[in-house]
Amino acid sequence: MRFATSIVGAALLMMTGTTWLSLGQQVVASNGPSGPLKAYLRSYLSLGGKVPPDTTTRVTAFSVKTDDGKTKEYIVYLSGQGWCGSGGCTMLVLEPIESSFKVLGRVTIVQLPIRLLHSTSHGYPDIGVTVQGGGILSAYEAVLSFNGERYHSNPSLPPARKPTAVQGKIIISSTDESVPLYE
Repeated sequence: MRFATSIVGAALLMMTGTTWLSLGQQVVASNGPSGPLKAYLRSYLSLGGKVPPDTTTRVTAFSVKTDDGKTKEYIVYLSGQGWCGSGGCTMLVLEPIESSFKVLGRVTIVQLPIRLLHSTSHGYPDIGVTVQGGGILSAYEAVLSFNGERYHSNPSLPPARKPTAVQGKIIISSTDESVPLYE
């Protein structure tokens, strides 16, 4: 029986306060950014200390896990003065590699909600993001697919696409659960 649907698993998750959502072969954990993830983000976003930190930065992070519990990737929504504009904020897609992370995508002009789709490309989940603002008057959901190397950086331009129907689970709907990156 799959962990996400087992009674014992559900009881353990309720005790730890972690939210799990079953999505086909993936399980998504909403548990905020870990210490190593926050440390990586601080270094990456400040270009290794070359740029002063934006102390208004807030982070909402979701880890996408496989059925065997291994983390496949993190979807990180950045908000704050340096990460948001009239078209939206910045989303990072990170893959854990040993004690660090590999950037699979740095996507700008992302409006919430962010949805993890049932479809995949090159073994990674497709991601739905809302596009509006910055000159785009009518909101729509764009699908970002992994091309074998990365996710496309701009959801308002091809190869991002407007699907006729989107199926998946909203994983980030607001910044209510965001945490400061610099405390």
